[in-house]
Amino acid sequence: MLLELVIVFTVLLFVWIIITFRRWKRILLSNLNRNSKVTSTSAGEIEYALKGSGPVLLMLHGGPGGYDQSLLDEEMWISEGFSLLAISRPGYLRTPLSTGETFEQQADAIAALLDTLGITEVAILGASAGGPPAIHFGLRYPDRVKALVLVSAVSQEYIVEEGQTDSLLGRIFVSGTMADFGVWIFDILTRRWPAFSLKTMFKEIVDLPSEEINTYVEQVMSNPEQVSWVKRFLQTACPMSPRMVGLDNDLKELEKVSFANLKDIRIPTLVIHGTADKDVSFANAEFSASSIPNAKLVRLEGIGHLVWLGEHVSQMNSELVDFLRESI
Repeated sequence: MLLELVIVFTVLLFVWIIITFRRWKRILLSNLNRNSKVTSTSAGEIEYALKGSGPVLLMLHGGPGGYDQSLLDEEMWISEGFSLLAISRPGYLRTPLSTGETFEQQADAIAALLDTLGITEVAILGASAGGPPAIHFGLRYPDRVKALVLVSAVSQEYIVEEGQTDSLLGRIFVSGTMADFGVWIFDILTRRWPAFSLKTMFKEIVDLPSEEINTYVEQVMSNPEQVSWVKRFLQTACPMSPRMVGLDNDLKELEKVSFANLKDIRIPTLVIHGTADKDVSFANAEFSASSIPNAKLVRLEGIGHLVWLGEHVSQMNSELVDFLRESI
């Protein structure tokens, strides 16, 4: 009798897990599709969201991500008087990879989207893996760019180091068909125990001793707004399956990144990077800032890859907004 009860309980638990997981994924996909549009351009289809009014700030997300990642600080940008144009780069969500496999092609696809939307010029912000297409856009279409911002951005060859995919997050992101289930579990952990989730992420992207990482986590956890940001940030990797093609392509293309012509950029440029970035090394920021004429470098001491977390964020945002207003 006891064995039968255990079997029944196990079956019911399994069914509940499957139903709950599928409902979570269905709701996320429904929300993602409802909050964006897909338009046809001369380069192919592109998913985007355009919010606010005023000068246009085009955001290029990192990987994994999508247009939703670029909307994390939507309220701030709109309140500062900017329009926010967020796109899903090729291979992410509803933008097919055929729209632009290389970062050069992605820059051309951005120009095609701007033509379709009737936007003549933008300020452009490239974060992490969104850095190379942002730089290429600045090089290829200088007359359409009022300002270039590189945040934790790749500007040199990027190769996944041995052991990175052996971590908890690494295993989730490269687990193929199980990736959605993995990020679902991590999403639950983040919503219920954000400190644990944050510490797990920081171990992968912050190059600091354990004690300093713990202090860093405590700083973030003491700020309810940043705790909320962390929860929303994680969901920009949920579900993973419609983002996997883009992530796989990014990792392939990032190995080819090489810029010998950054001196040709004449656009006002701001480079923001943490010195403790374990994912995209600070050397990328030093290279960009020293190669682009008159570029300004904001050096964030002891800050990791997610520069939007920490006690410095208010000052960083003020510098960013001031720079864009002066440039535009």
